[in-house]
Amino acid sequence: MRGAIETERLRLRPWTDADAPALFELAREPELGYGAGWQPHRSVEESLTVIQTVLGAPHTYAVELRVPSADGEPAGTLVGAVGLMGPDASDLAFDAGEYEIGYWTGKPFWGRGYAPEAAGALMGAAQRELGARAIWLGYYAGNERSAHVAKKLGFRAVRVRRGVDVPLLGERRDEVDNLLALLSPEGRRALVLLAARDDPARHLCTSESVRLGRADVLMADEQLGVLARFAGKGAYLASPFSAAGARAMGERIEPGAVVSLDDAALAGELAPGAEVWPYDGWVYEAAEPPAEVGAPLEMRPLTVEDTDAVDAQYALMDRDGVEDHLRRGWVIGGYDGEGRLVGFIGEHHEASMGMLEVFPWARRHGYATTIEAAQIRAMLEADRIPFCQVAPDNEASQALQRRLGLRRIGQTQCWLHKPET
Repeated sequence: MRGAIETERLRLRPWTDADAPALFELAREPELGYGAGWQPHRSVEESLTVIQTVLGAPHTYAVELRVPSADGEPAGTLVGAVGLMGPDASDLAFDAGEYEIGYWTGKPFWGRGYAPEAAGALMGAAQRELGARAIWLGYYAGNERSAHVAKKLGFRAVRVRRGVDVPLLGERRDEVDNLLALLSPEGRRALVLLAARDDPARHLCTSESVRLGRADVLMADEQLGVLARFAGKGAYLASPFSAAGARAMGERIEPGAVVSLDDAALAGELAPGAEVWPYDGWVYEAAEPPAEVGAPLEMRPLTVEDTDAVDAQYALMDRDGVEDHLRRGWVIGGYDGEGRLVGFIGEHHEASMGMLEVFPWARRHGYATTIEAAQIRAMLEADRIPFCQVAPDNEASQALQRRLGLRRIGQTQCWLHKPET
């Protein structure tokens, strides 16, 4: 995807060394660089280096006018940049078919709609030519121009990461991570069907995974229900509407597969003889975060440098899984007044809250309440639905959910392992 892409007003084309003077004139603007997280360019030579080392990456384009503008700039005038990064270069895109998009336009061209026009054209080409199924977009909190472009393009905020390093400026900022799931017709139908159920919260594992672009829909039937699967041949997410629906889904799920099932009572219909792990679902439905926040902590995202600490405390995931969650930015930690990590919480692939742990030496100080309340707040700020899975015999966790105002979903759910034969 290296050829030119054209829109009504713009042309997206590969960068060349000859663009250095024009790039410098735009990138020397302090307000532009600060908003994007980099220092203003100081010379044409620096701009040339950026072209050769950064902007020359695959799927990265100079954005220029295809026709003269209404303000008199001639065709060929450089107005900005737009590019895509795959999982090998992005800290947001991790799975096949996921990409992260970045864009900027020079200050003289702000307010003309060039950024959404260029980004929309590139995303369309990525869906057609690269098979893209989900596009990520991150911008720093307070960047209203990027927030406006994201909304115009249809992105949905999925999380706010606190205290993210901005290495080129030597500071920390909060980052809003947004996702645009390029849903298939089946995906859109699945979300409509699940939203129409008596209690849509029963189906959050499936609906949120589909909505966030993490799972592909395999079945969306008004009578049978919805069946989805995590990208990359992962676990299945089954939301059968009846025993017949469970049996139909079981016929499509291969032996040995792991399945999330909305109604544990249907496990025998979907996978006779399966090993079953039941749990209670809990959902937070208030518009405002919990009033009770527990003992004060500083909350910030954990990184792969924290793998040893998390892996030593959390026993329900292997080390590779822990590191994967940390790389995705799915785990946040709470630090006390002395800067010590006292505990953490994360989210799972199905978008549920989980991994809540407080280190033994730090227990009985109310830290678990503080940590989960912070996760709920972050999810609400990102327009997400906070929900979690709790083992039926985990009385302490169930008491915590009630204390924070979560509602227990009215049917037992489960994970199961379909027998090999």
